[in-house]
Amino acid sequence: MSADADFEVVVGADGGIAPEELARHGVRPGAHLRIVAQVAPPRIRPAYGALRGRLPEVSWEDFEAASRLAVEDVESGPTFPGR
Repeated sequence: MSADADFEVVVGADGGIAPEELARHGVRPGAHLRIVAQVAPPRIRPAYGALRGRLPEVSWEDFEAASRLAVEDVESGPTFPGR
Protein backbone atom coordinates (compact mmCIF):
# COMPACT_ATOMS: atom_id res chain seq x y z
CA MET A 1 0.00 0.00 0.00
CA SER A 2 1.06 3.61 -0.39
CA ALA A 3 3.53 4.92 2.20
CA ASP A 4 1.17 7.85 2.71
CA ALA A 5 -1.94 6.59 4.55
CA ASP A 6 -3.94 9.62 3.38
CA PHE A 7 -4.34 9.69 -0.35
CA GLU A 8 -7.11 11.14 -2.43
CA VAL A 9 -9.11 9.25 -5.02
CA VAL A 10 -11.90 10.83 -7.03
CA VAL A 11 -15.07 8.87 -7.74
CA GLY A 12 -16.08 9.06 -11.38
CA ALA A 13 -19.43 10.25 -12.73
CA ASP A 14 -20.56 6.62 -13.00
CA GLY A 15 -19.84 6.10 -9.27
CA GLY A 16 -16.77 3.97 -9.85
CA ILE A 17 -13.08 4.30 -9.21
CA ALA A 18 -10.66 3.33 -11.94
CA PRO A 19 -8.55 0.32 -10.85
CA GLU A 20 -5.49 2.06 -12.27
CA GLU A 21 -6.10 4.94 -9.86
CA LEU A 22 -6.08 2.58 -6.88
CA ALA A 23 -3.08 0.63 -8.19
CA ARG A 24 -1.17 3.90 -8.50
CA HIS A 25 -1.40 4.21 -4.71
CA GLY A 26 -0.37 0.61 -4.14
CA VAL A 27 -3.84 -0.79 -3.45
CA ARG A 28 -4.08 -4.39 -4.63
CA PRO A 29 -7.23 -6.34 -5.53
CA GLY A 30 -8.96 -7.66 -2.40
CA ALA A 31 -7.63 -4.87 -0.16
CA HIS A 32 -10.07 -3.39 2.36
CA LEU A 33 -10.51 0.37 2.20
CA ARG A 34 -12.22 2.74 4.56
CA ILE A 35 -14.16 5.40 2.66
CA VAL A 36 -14.71 8.81 4.27
CA ALA A 37 -16.95 11.24 2.44
CA GLN A 38 -15.69 14.80 2.37
CA VAL A 39 -18.48 17.29 2.93
CA ALA A 40 -18.24 21.02 3.20
CA PRO A 41 -18.84 22.34 6.73
CA PRO A 42 -22.05 24.36 7.13
CA ARG A 43 -21.67 28.09 6.79
CA ILE A 44 -21.73 29.79 10.17
CA ARG A 45 -23.69 33.00 10.13
CA PRO A 46 -22.48 35.84 12.32
CA ALA A 47 -24.89 36.73 15.13
CA TYR A 48 -24.14 40.44 15.00
CA GLY A 49 -27.29 42.28 13.96
CA ALA A 50 -29.39 39.10 13.65
CA LEU A 51 -32.23 40.57 15.73
CA ARG A 52 -32.06 44.08 14.31
CA GLY A 53 -35.58 45.26 13.51
CA ARG A 54 -37.21 42.26 15.23
CA LEU A 55 -37.36 43.62 18.77
CA PRO A 56 -39.62 46.45 19.93
CA GLU A 57 -38.05 49.75 20.87
CA VAL A 58 -37.67 50.21 24.64
CA SER A 59 -38.15 53.67 26.05
CA TRP A 60 -36.24 55.06 29.01
CA GLU A 61 -39.45 54.89 31.05
CA ASP A 62 -39.83 51.17 30.21
CA PHE A 63 -36.25 50.58 31.31
CA GLU A 64 -36.74 52.41 34.62
CA ALA A 65 -39.99 50.52 35.35
CA ALA A 66 -38.28 47.18 34.69
CA SER A 67 -35.37 48.20 36.91
CA ARG A 68 -37.76 49.04 39.78
CA LEU A 69 -39.45 45.65 39.41
CA ALA A 70 -36.08 43.89 39.47
CA VAL A 71 -35.08 45.71 42.67
CA GLU A 72 -38.42 44.79 44.28
CA ASP A 73 -37.85 41.13 43.38
CA VAL A 74 -34.39 41.16 44.95
CA GLU A 75 -35.58 42.93 48.10
CA SER A 76 -38.45 40.47 48.64
CA GLY A 77 -35.87 37.69 48.75
CA PRO A 78 -35.84 34.29 47.13
CA THR A 79 -38.56 31.77 47.82
CA PHE A 80 -38.04 28.06 48.04
CA PRO A 81 -41.25 26.04 47.64
CA GLY A 82 -41.51 22.98 49.86
CA ARG A 83 -39.02 24.21 52.50
